[in-house]
Amino acid sequence: MSDTVTTPAPPELKTMRFETDGPVGTLTLSRPDDMNAMSPEMIAELAEIAPWLADRAPIRALIVTGEGRAFSAGGDVNWFRRGIEDPGVDIVQQVRRGADVLHQAIVDFKRIPCPVIGAINGPAAGAGFSLALMCDIRIASEAAFFAVAYGRIGASPDGGMTYFLPRVIGPAAACELMLEDPNLTAADALERGLVSEVVAADELLSAAGARAAELAAKSPHYQRMVKRLVWQSLDNSLADHLQVERHGIAESMGTEDLHNGVRDFFAGEQPSFNGR
Repeated sequence: MSDTVTTPAPPELKTMRFETDGPVGTLTLSRPDDMNAMSPEMIAELAEIAPWLADRAPIRALIVTGEGRAFSAGGDVNWFRRGIEDPGVDIVQQVRRGADVLHQAIVDFKRIPCPVIGAINGPAAGAGFSLALMCDIRIASEAAFFAVAYGRIGASPDGGMTYFLPRVIGPAAACELMLEDPNLTAADALERGLVSEVVAADELLSAAGARAAELAAKSPHYQRMVKRLVWQSLDNSLADHLQVERHGIAESMGTEDLHNGVRDFFAGEQPSFNGR
C-alpha cells in the first residue's frame, strides 16, 4: 500500500488564479482590464475557491492580491447598468442572489485556518474594500487607495463591510468613514489603522511574501486558535469565551507541535512546527 498523499487540486478558475510557493499560497484576482471588479463569474469563483482554501489547501499562509493596477474596484457597475437598462432583467433578484453567493464566500474565507494577508496593490473600493477588510493583515502599496464607494451610486454596503470595518477601527470611526466616504490614500489608511504597513509598489509582493513565510513557520494549531478566539470574543460572553479558551489550550497539549515546542524550548533551540 502506498503512503503517498495526493495534494488536492484547487478548482479551475478563469477570473482569478491560485499559486503556491512552499507553504504560502497566493490568490490573485485577475480581471485587470475591469480593475478586478466583481462580476457574477468572479463572485461564483470566490465561492468555489474559498471553501477549498478553508478545508483542503495545503498551505500555512495565504496572500490575496489583484492583477494589474487595482486590487478590486468592487461590484461590476456594468452588471448593474445592464440590469437597470434592460427591463427584462430583474436586477434586484440578481444582486440579491449575487450577494448571497459572495457572502457565503466571505464566511468560508474567514474559516481559513491560516493567516490571510491582503496585499493591496491599487484601488480597493466597495466590495473590494470589504474583501481587503476580511484579511487578517493588510499591507498596502503606495499606489493603493481605499473607498467605501457604495453611497456614490446610492447602494447599501455589502461583502461584510459593516461587520469588519467597525471591528478594525471601531464603530464610531467606521460610521463616520462610511458616511463621509473619502478617497483614502495608503498613508491615510495607515494612519487610521486600516493597514499595518505601506511599501513601494515594486516591493509589495516581496513584503507580503516575507510576512507570509514568517507566519507560516508558526504552529498551525496556534494560528487557527488565535483567529477563532479573537473573532469569537466579539460575540461571546466572558464565561462562554473562557470555555473556548479552555478547550483550545487543552487540545494543543495533544499536538506533536507542542511536544516538540516544549522540548526545543528547554534545549534552547528554535522550534520547528509540522502541523501535527
